[in-house]
Amino acid sequence: MKTTLLIAAGLVSAGALPVQAQAPSASTSGVNAAQGGSTASDLVGRTVLGRGGVVLGEVERVTLRRDGSPAQVLVRPKGPRAGGPRSLAYSSVRVDGEALTTPLTLAEFNAMPVIE
Repeated sequence: MKTTLLIAAGLVSAGALPVQAQAPSASTSGVNAAQGGSTASDLVGRTVLGRGGVVLGEVERVTLRRDGSPAQVLVRPKGPRAGGPRSLAYSSVRVDGEALTTPLTLAEFNAMPVIE
């Protein structure tokens, strides 16, 4: 529960702009070396894994800061009762090869509010 609250608190990010990254452009070329050097457009479509390697979903959209670096990732859940997407602070995920990982459990991820 504390993890969910901390991540939810991280969703309010000063300086974040609602920019959708789907194709490379000047506004999506920001690189965050601490996160594996990925550009925002490289993150779209990646699988997001939770604690224990369980698949939580797939990155649908990336919200960028003014400097073009990723601020949040919108994750579309996988599964038969998936529901709508959830927003994770980019600082709460790690680039791990072709996937992103987060310390959230499936239950914690599913308990997060759905983004409309």
